[in-house]
Amino acid sequence: MTDTDAVILAILARCEQIAAGFDEIVPFVASVLPVADDDLAHLAVVERIASIALLKRYEQLQDMLARLGRAYLVWELEPVARLTRRDFANKMEQLGFVADADDWIDYAELRNRLTHEYPIEKTEQVDRVNECWAAMPRLVAILAAMRTRLTQKGLSR
Repeated sequence: MTDTDAVILAILARCEQIAAGFDEIVPFVASVLPVADDDLAHLAVVERIASIALLKRYEQLQDMLARLGRAYLVWELEPVARLTRRDFANKMEQLGFVADADDWIDYAELRNRLTHEYPIEKTEQVDRVNECWAAMPRLVAILAAMRTRLTQKGLSR
């Protein structure tokens, strides 16, 4: 096993753990998301906590999928050092990990907003929760597509 193989398997395992964490959140929020009004305060405490946890799960999974995609490209001997966000998104589409490169860019932009811009307005926080709720199953689908490709290439456990 090469160093790159080990990195890919470690990242894949972490992605699986994060996706499992999302599955743990779903029972607490499925009946209340997406939030219809502009405030999470009407939710029960457990639902509010799970809604905020959803943001972190999204942030982590999107980041780890990007790392997994880059590691896979390295494994395939693709040059990654100078890939722009658009180049990487196009590669994700070409590999069949996402249906449309623009979707990947949207997922990355949402992650960046979650990481770097804490919302001031309650409505903005609700919007983020709803966006993550809508996008998280798509990230899980990307993980499934990546897992399938890795398995086909002999890079899974």
